[in-house]
Amino acid sequence: MYEKYGRSVVEVRYRLPSGSVDTFSVREDRPSVAVLALTPAGEILLTRQFRPGPGQFVYELPGGYVGNEESPLDAAERELLEETGYHGDTAVVGHCFGDSYSSSVKFCAIARNCTLRQPPQPDDTEFIEVLSVRPQQLRGLLRAGDVTDVDLAYLGLDALGLL
Repeated sequence: MYEKYGRSVVEVRYRLPSGSVDTFSVREDRPSVAVLALTPAGEILLTRQFRPGPGQFVYELPGGYVGNEESPLDAAERELLEETGYHGDTAVVGHCFGDSYSSSVKFCAIARNCTLRQPPQPDDTEFIEVLSVRPQQLRGLLRAGDVTDVDLAYLGLDALGLL
């Protein structure tokens, strides 16, 4: 079993609808949250940073893992403030699975009326550029494949009536 930072891959046996039994590799991971944050001017806050998986700079909604004793809402507010320095009226509006071979749940939060409260305070391994874009610009980035958590971005846009 591979474990690092609370992630693991486990072998799970399932009885299939046909009656046969098969083994699948399933990634287990902690729940995470991403925030579609909207300023009073109607702009969406994004972060841009290098990510080792794709090996390039990507755009992201502010977000991260939900702590052990933390609700998704609390994690959303914490991550938004840490990564961008902004705070707003936050609500969790949906969730989805990481993918069909993962047990992780990804929560989508929205934050309205976001205002700058402090300088960003990213983790030691995060080098974050904070940007604000119009909703149509975000949709263009989503179509171009330059944003992670596309599913959560669309959930947030839908919840805010911006599709």
